[in-house]
Amino acid sequence: MGFKEGMVAVGGTGGDPAGRKGFAVPPLILVAALYAGGCAAGYFVSVAAGVAFLGSLFTILLAVIGYFYARNRNHPLIYALFFFLGVVGVRLAVAEAVTPLTAWSDHYAVVRGTVVAAPEVRQGEARYLLRVAEARIGEKRFSGGRLLLVVRGAEKVFGYGDLLTAKGFLRAPRAPGNPGEFDYARYLERRGVGVLLYARAEAVTRTGRGSLNPVVGAALWLRERLFAAMDALFPPEQSALVKGIAFGARTALDPLVNEAFRETGVVHILSVSGLHVGLVLGFVLGIARSIRLRSGATLLVSLLVLIFYDLMVGAGPPVVRATVMAVLFLWAKHLGRERDWPTALAVAALIILLANPLAVGDPGFQLSFAATWGILFLGPVMVNLIEGCGARLQRKVPPALAWGVAVPLGAQLGTLPLVALYYGLVSPVAVLANILAVPLTGFILLCGVLAAVFGLFYLPLGEIMAAPTGLLLDLFTGLIRFFDRLPGAFFYLPALPWGIVPLWYGLLYLAVLRLSGRPARAAVPGRSGFGPFLARAAVLGLVVVAWLGLFRWVGGMTPGLRVDFLDVGQGDSALVRTPGGGVILIDAGGWPGELEGKRPDGAGMRVVRYLRRQGVRHIDVLVLTHPHEDHCGGARAVVERLPVRLVVVPPLPRGIAPPYDRLLDDFRARGIRVCTAKGGDRIRLDPAVEVAVLAPLPAGKLPAAPTLNDASLVLRLRYRERSVLFAADVEQEGQGRLLHSGVRLQSDVLKVPHHGSAHFLPAFYRAVCPEVAVISVGTPNRFGQPAPAALAILQRVGAKVYRTDQDGAVSLWTDGHNLKVHTARRFLRRAA
Repeated sequence: MGFKEGMVAVGGTGGDPAGRKGFAVPPLILVAALYAGGCAAGYFVSVAAGVAFLGSLFTILLAVIGYFYARNRNHPLIYALFFFLGVVGVRLAVAEAVTPLTAWSDHYAVVRGTVVAAPEVRQGEARYLLRVAEARIGEKRFSGGRLLLVVRGAEKVFGYGDLLTAKGFLRAPRAPGNPGEFDYARYLERRGVGVLLYARAEAVTRTGRGSLNPVVGAALWLRERLFAAMDALFPPEQSALVKGIAFGARTALDPLVNEAFRETGVVHILSVSGLHVGLVLGFVLGIARSIRLRSGATLLVSLLVLIFYDLMVGAGPPVVRATVMAVLFLWAKHLGRERDWPTALAVAALIILLANPLAVGDPGFQLSFAATWGILFLGPVMVNLIEGCGARLQRKVPPALAWGVAVPLGAQLGTLPLVALYYGLVSPVAVLANILAVPLTGFILLCGVLAAVFGLFYLPLGEIMAAPTGLLLDLFTGLIRFFDRLPGAFFYLPALPWGIVPLWYGLLYLAVLRLSGRPARAAVPGRSGFGPFLARAAVLGLVVVAWLGLFRWVGGMTPGLRVDFLDVGQGDSALVRTPGGGVILIDAGGWPGELEGKRPDGAGMRVVRYLRRQGVRHIDVLVLTHPHEDHCGGARAVVERLPVRLVVVPPLPRGIAPPYDRLLDDFRARGIRVCTAKGGDRIRLDPAVEVAVLAPLPAGKLPAAPTLNDASLVLRLRYRERSVLFAADVEQEGQGRLLHSGVRLQSDVLKVPHHGSAHFLPAFYRAVCPEVAVISVGTPNRFGQPAPAALAILQRVGAKVYRTDQDGAVSLWTDGHNLKVHTARRFLRRAA
């Protein structure tokens, strides 16, 4: 059965030779859909595992009763049972990730455990997934569960099965600090991890070998040997790319290269999925055909090779989905049956979710199934349209060409809303980039792996094979960079409402029905009226969900002044958006080494991603309050990715901070105007908003040698009856000068100076007398910030304190009268 035949029956048995009307939905697909729906409900709705378990028991009881008294009308109860089982599975998986160690965050611990997965190595840091044998915290002892061991300064890398003893501090993963940010805590939860252990390299020792799966060990051993051969055969950049293409290992890949892949819509090439499984399977089938291997033997060999490959790449949801479908299709061919892709897709989903119900929340799981559905469901319709267009132009379109366009287009249409939601990105060049890049991927995969295999036995032989591979890699990266630099190649979207997802897929489904001329029909045995009811309920639910999402989205676009204090760790960054559409970014955070360009994916990229999610396409004014790295280190990443019209800095002599001077020189080389500001100046951007510079004071009033902190730019923003004071890092001396200068300090909102340090004047806080105080600070930090004394004085003046280390990003909105505060980790509050 070809793809064109498989299109006509959504979930049917494949072809439709009898010309049946409608799209039949067999019970297995409904079971998979309802089980996945239960997993999603349990994932996103906090329901106790015991409650869900009792609900499933009650449903089982009803199903048993229904089996004896109403057998032909019992199907809805069976489907409901699978929904409840999905909820139970997720809640039990969430509970399993929480170990006794989770409650001991920020405590020193000694842990002994076995490495149960391939280590992740990046930038001098190694991460190991440990199965805990014993953990000691003081006199207390614990055992069982998993944790992630993070080893900093690692030179020696341990492997799968090693028994390690590590000493360090426990940290519970935190929810994302900024809206739309990658949720690392959820990611670890899906791996059964609820706590991390941070240790130095000298505090980790190997004490032996644990007893683990020998097949997994062999697969990971071979992977490490191939990685070592690739490192010996290719330059570091090319070696990282070959590892990414062949095995999905992206930790060593340059963040800028990874970003280019994402922006051009070909990042799936670096995530092992159907493309890679298809290439591996094609290689195996080619060899089997050349040696005339029988069908049964071919099926067995293919299964063993694919399972071994899955183990080598980590057996993530995309590769497991592709492997299950490939094996089912081969099995169908062996038995002489039609290939039923909807049922194969449902079986793959059930296998993955039964093994790990939390996988339903994995973007890779969702994108993999969405792309496959797009190719197999939309592809045949698009092929017909392409061939029809050719016929109207009196030109015959070769089927291979039609499918060459339909496959990437179907995948893009199938994943479009999910990519927009997760990454805020749309790439118009993705289809063309995939058409040209995917064939190259096959050659790189084949040549790169063969070069590594030859290099294992004889390095010069591997070098012969590596030479053409290097040329292909250069061509491949050049192609990606070409598409990435095209005008309009990609554009970032503001955060979209979640209701857009069901709306998009509903429209695609209806479009296919319209183009194929078939009405929707759900076939459920023994209940002829249940199908139309289910279809109507689905359409109604789609409309309600989309309406609620759009309502929430529009409701968040109320005009007014908005100030967002971003979570950038130990640093400062605040985004100001005026009622007239003006954009001011005050500082851009910065992590150690970022100001000198050593951290390309540091705090600056965190700021950039937040700006893109908020729909910010340009920055009118970038204010760098002073040269310290935790305030200006991320500015380079911002300027490289968003147009900036003006940079405002304090009047400091050149040479006081050379990396900062080079940063400003780079801005000027880009044609960006850089100007200094001092007390008494104004930033005029929006006539409704006054931005006054309060400090540093004019040169004649400055002391002979002010510290960099006390030379910070201090801004007071006023919109009608409301005001915000951005105090940067001014300490006692700078605060004293402000108090004696006579400027108006009282403000409704205070960005607390210097992350709430102990170097402050109580009189300064009393003069400001804020209703809301925001402390931008990281956790953990070695400075003891915020200081208890600073928190106490803020409480005495009546301020409601928000901290980015606890609350995440803090967003303020005001219409000039009312003031609302919203945080990334807490619910909406009214400050007035």
